[in-house]
Parts: sequence; C-alpha cells; structure tokens
Amino acid sequence: MSKKKRFILLFVLFAGLFCMYNVFWFISVQYKYKDYLEAVPEEMGVHVQFDERDNVTYNVKKPDYLSFTGNLGISDKEGLSLIIWPSLLKSDFAYGVRIQNDTGTHEIYINEKLEAITDYSEDRLIIEKYHNDIEKLFEKAEKKFKILK
Repeated sequence: MSKKKRFILLFVLFAGLFCMYNVFWFISVQYKYKDYLEAVPEEMGVHVQFDERDNVTYNVKKPDYLSFTGNLGISDKEGLSLIIWPSLLKSDFAYGVRIQNDTGTHEIYINEKLEAITDYSEDRLIIEKYHNDIEKLFEKAEKKFKILK
C-alpha cells in the first residue's frame, strides 16, 4: 500500500471516529439534560429562572462542545449557592456549595450527606453552620430537577 493510500485510510478512519464521538457526545448530552432544560426554560439565550415563591434562582449549564461537564445550580439571595454536576454516563452526582459571607467566598465540595469532602476544619465548620440552609436548597433542587441526593 502506498503512503498516499495509507494516509487517506488513516484520515478517513480518524474522521469517522471523530464523527462517531460527536454523535455519542450529542446524544448523551441531549438525553441527560433534556428534563433539566425543560424544568428551567431558556430565556434570552440562557437557562436561568427566578422563583419568586421560593426566592431562589435556578440555572442549567449544558456541557460545552465535546465536554461532559455541565451543571445545575440553585442560589438564594443570602449568598448561598448549590452546584450539582450530573454524571453523563452514570446516574450519580457531584455536589458543591459556594457561600458568600462577611469572611469571604467559600467554595466547598460536599457529599450526598451534606458533609465537606475536604479535611479542612474550616470547611467543615462552615458547612455545619450553613447545614440547614444547604439542606433547604437540596430539597428545592430535588423538587425542581427530580434528583435524589
């Protein structure tokens, strides 16, 4: 086989694999985020919704092109945000909170039991202090996005 034919064959093979990866990515993202996007309809190009009754803001961020990392968010007016990262290939989630208070902004990964994943005592104290508020956001996120922690 000549070098030219080998090059064309490799190019076609890689192009085919890239196309298959694109199709797999597209179907995975559309399937996983379909219900979340319906729960928070698009307005002015973004999926953000303020709920006056609960006084919280919901948002959905689909994964960027060829990325598998998107997120769901819920924020209150007090500076507390819950971020949920759905796994595209499994039915589990990763969680994090962002807490803005008089000492600064704290970003902490938590588990499904609402415990800080890190070993930093400061993170654990902050999570303990805001545990009830985080739990309320989890309950609202569960209702809105139909997820179970």
